[in-house]
Amino acid sequence: MTTNRRDGGNGWDAFEREREIAMLDAEADDSTAIRPAPKPARRGLRTDASPWVVVLAGGEGSRVRAFTTLEDGVAVPKQFCHFRDERTLLGTTLARALRLAPREQVVVVVVEAHRKWWEPELAQLPAANVLSQPANRGTGVAILHALVHISRSDPSPRLVVMPSDHDFDDEDLLLRYVGCATETAGLYPGALVLLGIAPSHLDAEYGLIVPGAGTRHASRPVREFVEKPTLTTAAHLARAGALWNSFIFASTGAALSGAFEATLPSLAISYFRNAAGCERDPRSLAAVFESLPECDFSRDVLQRNAGRLRLVEVPNCGWTDLGTPARLAAWLEGHREALFWREHDFPRRHGTDGLWGALQAGGA
Repeated sequence: MTTNRRDGGNGWDAFEREREIAMLDAEADDSTAIRPAPKPARRGLRTDASPWVVVLAGGEGSRVRAFTTLEDGVAVPKQFCHFRDERTLLGTTLARALRLAPREQVVVVVVEAHRKWWEPELAQLPAANVLSQPANRGTGVAILHALVHISRSDPSPRLVVMPSDHDFDDEDLLLRYVGCATETAGLYPGALVLLGIAPSHLDAEYGLIVPGAGTRHASRPVREFVEKPTLTTAAHLARAGALWNSFIFASTGAALSGAFEATLPSLAISYFRNAAGCERDPRSLAAVFESLPECDFSRDVLQRNAGRLRLVEVPNCGWTDLGTPARLAAWLEGHREALFWREHDFPRRHGTDGLWGALQAGGA
């Protein structure tokens, strides 16, 4: 399989046509439900109606500890590490978020145990927008936590959710399509709009999105979402045109709340009843989090809500989720200019077997 070509402009034309069709459909239905947002500028991405941006930064990064353990044995979660340059993955993601929204509308979800790493990096944000969880209960709880927080300030928000452990070679291109997804969330206010990436190889660790009918240069409905399929299933879905889930998505607050209520009503009810009012009371919040089940957003919400999803395909932007040792090693092998190589000496110590082979042999 090959990745998509870089955007040549056709995508924007298709999104313009989709906007016009949606507006005509709304007028024909005499409906006020669809209110398209202003088109994001091609260069200046911020608009008067900026979305809220939620950055997920509470993971432990346990699978890549071979790369992130210090000489004193302390394993640093990967979002607080430097790979490409002097900025940490979290710092890079925060800068990305601030290109989409003002700092007052950027919310970062972290874990209290990581405070010594995240507190200095997030000092530029309003303190209320740093949501420190007593424990990591998975991406689902983190997203619900952010949604409840944002809804107190904005009863009708549009949100963009992004992880803090991804890398992009062409960030400008990525952000243009984040803008497309945000606009599409306004056109389809009941949908969660996922950014999909054309696979370059089979990888059973990625979620796969099978698109429904439509043109790849506009948003499409989703026929099926499969989180971490077997290799056999991944190959079958790839032949059906499946895309990797980038885990970047846009939605209205109502659509996101509806997805939780449809698939995890007990979690939503428990959170709203017990956790929503005790953010400023650490002991009460800790007790509530102890009682909450872990929730993986892709597995427990997206996979069970295919009918609520739409897909925006992103042209090749050099995207990598750095969440597994093999992927991180492959990314580093392809980015020999990265700061990581100036701080480590694996090739000279371990020959030409590759970085992951060196680490498996005990080089970490």
